[in-house]
Amino acid sequence: MRFRWLKKASEQAVVTMSLARYTCTKLTIEEAVRATLANGRHCINHESIGKATFDRLCKMVKQLTVVQRAKAK
Repeated sequence: MRFRWLKKASEQAVVTMSLARYTCTKLTIEEAVRATLANGRHCINHESIGKATFDRLCKMVKQLTVVQRAKAK
């Protein structure tokens, strides 16, 4: 089956929760995104996510970590 988001805001929710998992646990960004997708609250068929979509999510989380670190200084 095909990967799809459950709501329009689901993509941003995955980015936000992945950032929280990355910040609070010792997961890599990729592991945090996969764990967030796997909980099933934001998408259907997370195993079928395309590489481009997964890479875009990881890039968005990475950009937020940079912003978060800059604000902390």
